[in-house]
Amino acid sequence: MKQEDIKKMMYMAHKLKLFHSRIWEKGELTNAESVVLIAIADRSRLKSGEAENSASTSDVARHMGATLPATSRMIRNLAIKGYVRQVPGEHDRRLTRLSLTDKGNEVLQKMYQQKNEMMQKVFDRFGEEKTKQLIEMMEELTGLLEKEAAKKDD
Repeated sequence: MKQEDIKKMMYMAHKLKLFHSRIWEKGELTNAESVVLIAIADRSRLKSGEAENSASTSDVARHMGATLPATSRMIRNLAIKGYVRQVPGEHDRRLTRLSLTDKGNEVLQKMYQQKNEMMQKVFDRFGEEKTKQLIEMMEELTGLLEKEAAKKDD
């Protein structure tokens, strides 16, 4: 693959990331705080089969690719605003478990609804066949990227 193609792919990935912050109406949450809410919900959902289906600060930081101090700061702000519940762990009180409050779930559902409405309009114009092809290619690409990242982690 040419370097120019790699640069173009990286640029498009960056634009998709920026697109996230423009999808929903601006409220009292920053873009980073909304990503934290999504990460808490995603990490909790992934652990739903476990006894404790809440996320930890380190789970969220890893999920976001952010530092622990920055993630902790955002989580504290979200807890103060009433979006996140912080509960000390049962066996180790130093390990705080995170979950969304009703207010956090409400704002997250509103964000998902706004995102879904916009994406529906875009994919309607894009067409069903091209949309399916794009999803398949993105799934394959993310799978390959995850494998390469795992090799680097080893």
